[in-house]
Amino acid sequence: MNILQDIEVLLAKRSWAKHCLRTNIVSNDKIFEYPNFKIALCESNSPLKRERKLIELIASIAPEWTEGESKITLNRNVQCERHKDGNDGLSWIIWLGDFTGGALVFDDGTRIEEKYKWHQIDGRQYHWNEPHEGTKYAIIVYRCSKRSKSSCIRERRLRMLATSIETT
Repeated sequence: MNILQDIEVLLAKRSWAKHCLRTNIVSNDKIFEYPNFKIALCESNSPLKRERKLIELIASIAPEWTEGESKITLNRNVQCERHKDGNDGLSWIIWLGDFTGGALVFDDGTRIEEKYKWHQIDGRQYHWNEPHEGTKYAIIVYRCSKRSKSSCIRERRLRMLATSIETT
């Protein structure tokens, strides 16, 4: 088996949180508001520390990886609404899984849809996904600059809180 197949197996076996903090990627009917934060009904999560093997495999094949600065977002069957990403700079994305459709589309007409290949994108530009059929995994790798590091820490804490709400 190659590394991408190993990653795909781990993605299929992992426990996916049904909520995330990425309220900018879903329609309003999938957003739940709480007194101090909002969560989205969407399987878009960061890998947990206990998923060390998954993180190591992704880091080993990521086109750019800086220990301590690179971050990972994992999506399962996510169809994003038109949005911009909040990170500073470019990101890398790869799709795995048994699916058809689901192209990533940008306002300028750019369409990205090739599976099992890393694509560099500028998520600061408006983009969205077309519908897909089947099981679609996305791995997004991006860097968290010093300027946005505090927002990354805040996001991680809120993600843990959202996960605890889901399990109660």
